[in-house]
Amino acid sequence: MLRKCISLSIATVLASGILVTGQAGAQEKAAVPAAPQAKPTMAKICANCHTPAAGSLRGNFDNVAYKTQSIQIKIDEATEVLRFNKDTLKVLNVQPDPANPSEPLRALKKGKEIRVEYTEKDGKKIATLVAAKTPIKVAPEKLIGTADMEKLVAQGPEKGKYLLIDARPAPRFMDGAIPTAINIPFPAFEKMADKLPKDKNALVVYYCAGVT
Repeated sequence: MLRKCISLSIATVLASGILVTGQAGAQEKAAVPAAPQAKPTMAKICANCHTPAAGSLRGNFDNVAYKTQSIQIKIDEATEVLRFNKDTLKVLNVQPDPANPSEPLRALKKGKEIRVEYTEKDGKKIATLVAAKTPIKVAPEKLIGTADMEKLVAQGPEKGKYLLIDARPAPRFMDGAIPTAINIPFPAFEKMADKLPKDKNALVVYYCAGVT
């Protein structure tokens, strides 16, 4: 009888061990490491006017090395490094240095908004086109000078009879803005149209992040 009880106890322990081992194995299989998060292809601020596209990056120029034929672009906190062929790379909207016309990317200032088109080969991105963002042209009669704007701000919207709109993204507006300005980010213009003056002849002044 004692032997039978001991045998049953051993069998129970072995069965429990197998069960625990089986559960641990299942947990190990379930704990598959998550796939690495894909890098962004477009800076958040670019989303105000553009949508992501295959084979295209939008961000800020960071650096270029003609010796290794590589260009570095910042996309918010991420960094992308692409190779290029200087003999076939197309460069748009960049005025090269007359003393070094064969290396036009050197004329780009760090932080300049650029679009890079690329192809992929063996897991590496090869830039085929680099286009710098061009400034929007505004007719002179539609511009207001700094001195005139300062006078309006000093008077205030009611006395000066104007509405000053900051068209930058909300985070930029929160960092600092021209006094008396209200924030209507460019993509939200239609949704926030009720903030515009009902008088169509009222003076409306808006500004963004600078020459863009």
